[in-house]
Amino acid sequence: MIDIDWTLFVQIANFLLLVFLLNMVLFRPIRGILKERQQLIAGMQADISTLTGSEQGVRQDIQNELLAARKSGINKRDMIKQEGSAVEAGLLEKAKAEADEEMARMVAKIKADVAAAREALRPQVESFALDLATKILGREVA
Repeated sequence: MIDIDWTLFVQIANFLLLVFLLNMVLFRPIRGILKERQQLIAGMQADISTLTGSEQGVRQDIQNELLAARKSGINKRDMIKQEGSAVEAGLLEKAKAEADEEMARMVAKIKADVAAAREALRPQVESFALDLATKILGREVA
């Protein structure tokens, strides 16, 4: 059984003194450290939310710049295509003109050759006609 005497009061005083000393030496510094850590974590979370917000802005800026670069590239590509088409059309026109000129020269040369051949064969036409008539008729034509 428990006897209530002066030792109980000494034990209570001893307990209260121990609680007070442990609070001063152990619990209060640990609570201070935990409070500092909680403040540090709260500050870091605020920094994280700030950086997350700025990250979204930077990400949007990068997307906008990328879109602008793509549009610029597409415009340059189309411009180069148009320039290429114009150069191609010029080259084709030049080649067609050269081909037409060559064709005209060949036609003129052929006409000149035909005219020269006719002139060269004109004196022999009469003898060829007589020889042909002789072969067809099978007798001498006078």
